[in-house]
Amino acid sequence: MTLSVLIVSWGQAARLAACVGAVRRFLPGARTVVVDNGSAPPLTPLPGCDWVRAPRNLGYAGGCALGWARCAGEAVLLLNNDALLPSAEPVETLLAFLAAHPRVAAAQATLLLPDGTLDACGESLTPLGLLFHHGYRRPPGPHAARAYPVLAAKAACALVRRAAVEDAGGLFRPDAFCYYEDIDLGHRLWLAGWECWYVPTRPVLHDEATTARTLPARDVWRRYLGNMLTSARDLWGWRLWLTLGAPFLCALALAALRHRVWPRTLPRAGRLVCPRRRAERDLLRHVLAHPPPAYYLALVTRRF
Repeated sequence: MTLSVLIVSWGQAARLAACVGAVRRFLPGARTVVVDNGSAPPLTPLPGCDWVRAPRNLGYAGGCALGWARCAGEAVLLLNNDALLPSAEPVETLLAFLAAHPRVAAAQATLLLPDGTLDACGESLTPLGLLFHHGYRRPPGPHAARAYPVLAAKAACALVRRAAVEDAGGLFRPDAFCYYEDIDLGHRLWLAGWECWYVPTRPVLHDEATTARTLPARDVWRRYLGNMLTSARDLWGWRLWLTLGAPFLCALALAALRHRVWPRTLPRAGRLVCPRRRAERDLLRHVLAHPPPAYYLALVTRRF
């Protein structure tokens, strides 16, 4: 499989240099597309990259949409600028998995946080319509050592099949700006008849939310909850609304009150339309998780 690597950066020159340096060292044959997402002052272009300068900060979703047009090949590695490849092994494992499973459209690598615990090993839906972050903040263990289907692969280090993404309507909705865009993509891929999986690999270090920590928490939650509601509005069919709709709206309202925000949905005109080849009953069979009650408390108190 031919490969491109897509990295978006808003400032953080040192982190970007380390991230790109690892990519160029371990994946010398890949096309590396870097989007300077309206940094002020502009970032200095790094050698060996296809450099794209956004006219302003388009957010992660908009920056990825800009860089996606410059990517080539059968597969694209979505990589955060705060993620560091330890070797070529994680990407080689994901490439082999996609090659062996032609209906898999997205595969996420194992992500390790700086404190030695796991980042989310994929995302699934809960009976409240919220996300279950598999293995999040837990030490590595058996739950991270096997491959399994998930609703969405976390874009911090995820390999996507270009043809499948185009079939599902495109990468990320540009006006989503940031947060929840990878969940929306995963949902569209499943509806279009593709699959998303978590695949165990050698851990990729991810210093989670380095950009989000520089932003006001209320702005982060406003975008996150608004994009969540927009995705549900555009993608959920009657079965999901019937089974998960009431608890989902209640949980979203509680989170909005907790963080004192008013989530706003995005205009319908900008949505990415995908074919609906898979029944929602089948989708739920693959991606519904049942976490303990304490999980929901942790979600409400989480800080980005």
